Amino acid sequence: MDTRKAAETDGDRKTGFGAKARSDDHKLPENSQENLDEKLDNAVDETFPGSDPVSVKITK
Repeated sequence: MDTRKAAETDGDRKTGFGAKARSDDHKLPENSQENLDEKLDNAVDETFPGSDPVSVKITK
């Protein structure tokens, strides 16, 4: 039984805010897992003190 939602079967992926991401966005070099991990590591390094939320900038 396929339990995926309609948005997933149409080739779209949902983002954290309920919007749909284009299905080919994951193929872009800037969206590679390695690049995203590096950006997150940098954001964590730039966050001081440790009790502050992580400062992530999304540009697109």
